Amino acid sequence: MQKEVKLLKPGEKEFLERFEKEKHFEEIKEKEVSKESAEEKIRKYIEELSKEIEEIPAIKKEVEAYPASLEGVSNILAQAVNLSLTEGILSGINLIKKTGNLHLLDAFHDLLAGHFFQLLIKHNKIKLVK
Repeated sequence: MQKEVKLLKPGEKEFLERFEKEKHFEEIKEKEVSKESAEEKIRKYIEELSKEIEEIPAIKKEVEAYPASLEGVSNILAQAVNLSLTEGILSGINLIKKTGNLHLLDAFHDLLAGHFFQLLIKHNKIKLVK
């Protein structure tokens, strides 16, 4: 019988590598946690990355020059999630940051936290409290 091959998108692979290296995740790697606690840790990590990117001068200029209209919000969100999964989380965050839309940024954090939580469960990186 062949072993199941788990194909990862580049962004998923990058996140798993970050999960292994980052001190931020030590608490959820070392003990059983609730789903809510794990998702919150992931969400906070994504928010921290977002804040770092927010301070980049080029991103600040983009936000001022090209504020996103409400019509394109869902399209931008879908593009950013796809970009995060194919190229890496920082690429997706950069796209969202350029919009300057805080609601869109919050929705992006929620979507990615949920996706990466499921990824960690699938790869047995965290143990949930039963």
